[in-house]
Amino acid sequence: MLLALALATTLNTIQVTPAPGAEAREEMSRLASLAGSWVATIEIMQPDGGWETAGEEMVEIRYMLGGLALREDPAEHPVNPFRLESTIQYDQNRDLYRLAVMDDTWGNMDIYEGEWNEDGALVLTNLRSGTSFENPDGTSLSFRLTTRIDGPNSNVFQIDMTADNGETWRPYQRISRTRYGIDN
Repeated sequence: MLLALALATTLNTIQVTPAPGAEAREEMSRLASLAGSWVATIEIMQPDGGWETAGEEMVEIRYMLGGLALREDPAEHPVNPFRLESTIQYDQNRDLYRLAVMDDTWGNMDIYEGEWNEDGALVLTNLRSGTSFENPDGTSLSFRLTTRIDGPNSNVFQIDMTADNGETWRPYQRISRTRYGIDN
């Protein structure tokens, strides 16, 4: 009887901990529809406020590290004169998404952080990380990346820029992705 009571007391005090990475996997599953092959239409904001299409490229986005990260592999023939590689993960210790972006021109690694906004878009900036782009004239540019998932076969990725540490933002580039092989 005493052994049964001791066992019952022990079982009541044992805390069940979730599997490592469970929260991160759950948050990363919100981005599941981004995985796959995409035709990306790149548009650049013009001085008159309109968007001008710069071209299209093929993009691959894939899960890695057992579903704990999504990686966008660079296009073989990018529209921009530089290639970018990016990887996003959810940091369950800080309750935010973190994106690392590397390029093959300047050798910069930008770190973006953020979360979902009230409109259901994932919004990340590099303001907190201090990984702004430094211009030769001494000014620096920071960026805001907004991903809006329109459904399983399309999403829009918009890049806004700021020269005043986020006081004001202006559109810079928009990438509309359509799943490869889907006619819309």
